[in-house]
Amino acid sequence: MEDNSQSMASAARRFFSGTMLSRISGLGREILMASLFGTQPAVAAFWMAFRFAHLLRRIFGEGALHAAFVPYFEGLKKQDVAKASRFFYDLSVGVVVCLIFLVILAETLFGSMWLFGLVGTQSTEVLRLTMILFPGIIFISLYALNTSFLNCEGCYFLPSIAPFFFNLAWITAICMLHSLPASEAMLYLSMVLGFAFMLQWMVTLPRVSRMMSYDKRQKTPRKQLTLILRPFALGLLGVAATQINSALDAIFAHIADAEGPAYLWYSIRIQQLPLALFGLSIASALLPAISRAVGDRVKTRYLLNSAVEQTVEWMVPVTAAMVSLGLPIINLIYGRGAFTTTGTLQTTACLQAYSLGLLPMALVLIFASPFYARSKYAVPVAISMSCVGLNILLNILFVFVWELGAVSIAMATTVSSFANALLLYFAAKEKVKWGQAFKLFVCSFLAAAVTCYYQKDQILPRHFTQQLMQLGMGAAIFSMTFLASVLVTRTRYGVLRIRTQSEY
Repeated sequence: MEDNSQSMASAARRFFSGTMLSRISGLGREILMASLFGTQPAVAAFWMAFRFAHLLRRIFGEGALHAAFVPYFEGLKKQDVAKASRFFYDLSVGVVVCLIFLVILAETLFGSMWLFGLVGTQSTEVLRLTMILFPGIIFISLYALNTSFLNCEGCYFLPSIAPFFFNLAWITAICMLHSLPASEAMLYLSMVLGFAFMLQWMVTLPRVSRMMSYDKRQKTPRKQLTLILRPFALGLLGVAATQINSALDAIFAHIADAEGPAYLWYSIRIQQLPLALFGLSIASALLPAISRAVGDRVKTRYLLNSAVEQTVEWMVPVTAAMVSLGLPIINLIYGRGAFTTTGTLQTTACLQAYSLGLLPMALVLIFASPFYARSKYAVPVAISMSCVGLNILLNILFVFVWELGAVSIAMATTVSSFANALLLYFAAKEKVKWGQAFKLFVCSFLAAAVTCYYQKDQILPRHFTQQLMQLGMGAAIFSMTFLASVLVTRTRYGVLRIRTQSEY
């Protein structure tokens, strides 16, 4: 497999196309949930249970596992493809055994709390739904391992579209259950999601089976399997710190404004869409490629620069679009029913503050890849934890000292993301050519300024057709202004990735 900017761009496009369908279907399921079931106590209990499962997915199923597996697997592939495949198989079996033990332990603990009445009435409902959802962590982790394996084999579309089938099962279930009482519907939905987690994993299973080739008599030494534990543990530490920070953000937001956590939740769900589509897609294509280039400084620098250029190409204009079009976007998605005009304005402010951090958040994923490829996991983990501390400090200042409201939580996240990206950049000691970045900033800022001027006196319609037309006009003005400024400044937008390796 030849690794260059074109192959990485192709991989990122395949990841993007699958993730686009998955993310849009995920947004659709949440809009449908809100429309059919509202915010009843039973629904709130379900979301609490699901967020707990989501937390475990982030800890065990993503991030740390991927970063630990990919470099080690690529190193084994250089020695012996069959040995690498056998390692993947044995690791999957080991993960299943460990997670089954964890699930049994957790279910026993939860069951004891329920049996002896150690929780209140509302918490009992959360506990019951959590017990139903918890076994899904096994299939989430297996799906994550399959995703890492397929990415190393150059397959990006299938694992990125697999969550679409999970969301499809969810949407089908709530459409069938909407006539039931909310408590009963949430119980059945939790059961369906257990099947949906398994379905997401099974979508990737046939392709993984076809790509694996190993001698069944050959076993992976136990010592080799334990070598992945240290990087996984370090990555786990970084992910856990981030998730604790996310929980603290919600607490600070509640202190700043009783409705603050809702503003943050609705806004960050929109902000994460371009981050997953562009930032994560490029980073997912970069890590396997840069792991194969370990020891070749020129190739590593070439791949890193290509990833940075592609990230800048996408994230700078997207940031400008999200900031200038944030109000019509939020109004189109949420601006109806019980979602008030005040809620729309406050959520928009949070979205704009979060959106300013899109580029550094994406660059964090890029600049961390060389460390993971060289098995220097302690550096990005230490930087991540220090930035978590910075974020908490900023939250204290913004909320308690300056009383800036819920939007200040999003501002603190953006500032700490810039700090994280800068620290990783200087720690990497890699020379990065920023290419046409300055011209892109100018073109994007000009498009955002013209769009904001056009929208300055607009009202917020509550009818879907009017909301769609308002967003369409704003998007058209932004696009035309941006493209015109690109032509005037002769910015090489869209062709920056054609540089050759010799230029680095």
